[in-house]
Amino acid sequence: MRKGWTKGVAFFLVVVLTAAFGVGCGGGSEGKVTITIGEVTDLTGPAATAARWSHMTAVDIVRYWNDENLIPGVKLKLATWDERFDPSRDVPGYDWVRERGAKVIYSLVANFCESLKPFAERDKIVICASGATSPMIEPPGWVFAFSPTYAMDTKTLLQWLSENDWDYSNGVPKIGLPAWNEPIATDMDKAIKGYCQDHPGKFDYVGAFLAPVGAVMWSSQVQKVRDCDYVVLTSGVHGSFVEQFRGAGYTTKFIGPMAVAAFRGFLVDMLGWDSPLDGMITTGVHPWWGEGDSYPFIKLAEDILHRYHSASEANEIIYRGGCSYLGTGQTLWAILEVVKAAVEEVGAENFDGQAFYNAALEYKLSSPVWEGYPQWGFTQTKRYWQDDEMIYEWSAEARDLVRISDWVPLVTE
Repeated sequence: MRKGWTKGVAFFLVVVLTAAFGVGCGGGSEGKVTITIGEVTDLTGPAATAARWSHMTAVDIVRYWNDENLIPGVKLKLATWDERFDPSRDVPGYDWVRERGAKVIYSLVANFCESLKPFAERDKIVICASGATSPMIEPPGWVFAFSPTYAMDTKTLLQWLSENDWDYSNGVPKIGLPAWNEPIATDMDKAIKGYCQDHPGKFDYVGAFLAPVGAVMWSSQVQKVRDCDYVVLTSGVHGSFVEQFRGAGYTTKFIGPMAVAAFRGFLVDMLGWDSPLDGMITTGVHPWWGEGDSYPFIKLAEDILHRYHSASEANEIIYRGGCSYLGTGQTLWAILEVVKAAVEEVGAENFDGQAFYNAALEYKLSSPVWEGYPQWGFTQTKRYWQDDEMIYEWSAEARDLVRISDWVPLVTE
């Protein structure tokens, strides 16, 4: 396992250090107004196994928009802060990207988006969340979620499982949640409790069993959920739990959000494609690799990947990053479409957080690149972008994720 992880880190550092010289460049910058997008992510902490590939996507998307001059008169720049999955670095990171001119901040760190929400409203700086929790968007404010909340995602997955996966002639399935004690797990725990309360007889929730952030020993949690029919993962970073669960001789069906698929290479290196990965079910906030014939955005993302990386690099990014490249690409593309709409409304010189905020409320998926997607958008009272997601099954036979549903409406209540 460590050999594969070390190889991935080395590859990532080479590619990112090379790509970093091109961030914000391209298309000629003379006479252009610079608009800075702040990025708060984890490049060296416990979530970096997946988040580093997400950062690489942000670099590529910004570079592509500059190279293609997609916002005339504007040079985009990415200012990245390594939060390291450490809450003590949230406020310093916010101040750091703000000092570099960011009026819009993109982040996949849930704790950052939650804790900085009042700062964003005070300073009129929009935070765009990828991987959202309920407190980020309730009540609606200056955090815009470019994915479902983990609560919505969890309820949608539970409903789909109850209708399509579980045979109730075998009784009511038991479900458990082992995870780190952090905002994503809290949101998912509340969602499971709420769903079971609203739908009695669908699931028997044995509870959430939380460990300190960064924990890698799971003996207590393994014993708590050993008899569960479904065990929920909050992300693939908990591969050590799956390994220890299997090592103890227990079997179950693992389920979770698409965040699990961001750790595909990490999980496959650790566990192989056989049980328990084979048959695992995760949600999908976007179509998957190879679905570009039906979804132009996926084809575009694949083209951008190969434009800025060699064939061998691209294959490594797809394998190790799983959904990271597509998910961040989808989010960043939408964010930059909002930036473009705001610039067209107020002019590049007048672009600020308020202009982005106003444009975001009017934004809908209407450009040809989004063909095949539902028409998602925000409203005055709705701060989550997506209204639908897909369901994917991990397949040892295909050695990949296989889509097993069309777009499924989110369960939001």
